[in-house]
Amino acid sequence: MRNMIFMAGITIALLLGGCGTEGTDRATDTSSVKQDSWRVIKTVGGRDIIAELKQSVEESSQRDLIAQEQLTSTDYTEGYFGNPSKELEEDMAVQAIEGPVAINAVEEVYGADGGLDKEGVLFFENQQDGAAQSGIWIGLKDPDSRLQQVLDILQQKVDAGEILAEPIYIFRSPHTQHELYVQQDKVAKAVDELFDGRGSYSVSVDTISGEISIGHDFLKTEQQQKLEKQFPDYALNFNQEGSMVAEPGQSSVIKPKKFGTETPVEEGGFVLETSNGSFLVAGGTEGAVSYSFPEADQLTVGQRVKVEATGALAESYPAQGTAKFVEILPDYRPAGAMLSESQVVEKAIQENANDFIVIEKVSYEPVRSVWTLILNDERVLEIEDR
Repeated sequence: MRNMIFMAGITIALLLGGCGTEGTDRATDTSSVKQDSWRVIKTVGGRDIIAELKQSVEESSQRDLIAQEQLTSTDYTEGYFGNPSKELEEDMAVQAIEGPVAINAVEEVYGADGGLDKEGVLFFENQQDGAAQSGIWIGLKDPDSRLQQVLDILQQKVDAGEILAEPIYIFRSPHTQHELYVQQDKVAKAVDELFDGRGSYSVSVDTISGEISIGHDFLKTEQQQKLEKQFPDYALNFNQEGSMVAEPGQSSVIKPKKFGTETPVEEGGFVLETSNGSFLVAGGTEGAVSYSFPEADQLTVGQRVKVEATGALAESYPAQGTAKFVEILPDYRPAGAMLSESQVVEKAIQENANDFIVIEKVSYEPVRSVWTLILNDERVLEIEDR
């Protein structure tokens, strides 16, 4: 199954930090500002800063009040974003205060719905993720007078004590979001030409670094090298996701060395149904999933299996996906028992044909010669060992 995920690189992090730079003034007459007047002021985090806001007021009581409110939220107190810390406090404050104001200013000047995409990028960085400095970053490839309009809007907010100047960074970006999207699409098309229907892949671009990540489970070394030669100016990062798909002619069914065992097996889920090219598994340590699998005819109802999927699972119940490998686990048959675990599970499925049962645990009671099956809804089924 092909799994193409083109992740928009303009990802806004949940936690965004705020510490920063010293501000300087610029003229407010936008007509006098030309593209080549935006010179590099300094470098922060390896990026060329071309404009700054001035922290014109000493107290920002309105901003402080909102920042304190973040510390009483359950997201902070219950550690949803991580352990409470000074860094996390700053991250959450910038997310709630400077972030929305800066985004609104950019959209007012450049237009909403991706108006900045052809001019530059916008992203957040936070200390919780390891950034040396936190804040919201506005990057422009070829800045013009519109940047001054953004600065004027934001400076008014700083002067009013609504936001701080420090967490807002304005820099010269080497690329625009639109350019990154184009690069991403070109790489995705090239990967798709190498895709033969076995396995899956995803292509995403990082707005901050411009790196294009290719997640896959089928690209061989020579194919990766071919892509690198095809796109010498792109930063490609290959991530193998799980095992590589089986080679042509190689089975994707992993059989046990011994099909039977007297030791209870705890791993895997139970095959509840098989059909031409698909099977349904649920219970045990596996979720309820209907898998597409060309070798489903090699599986039998009741077997305990472990499944390695390829690509994403469709959110339904049962979920739907594609199996890359299916490992058949040894069939548990206690000493002295007439039936094996797989036979018991098959029998339980047959006896409950009108009911979708999910078996969480199977155990055998030798004194009564009875198998006990515990379902996920806490029901208990008993099957006589005969």
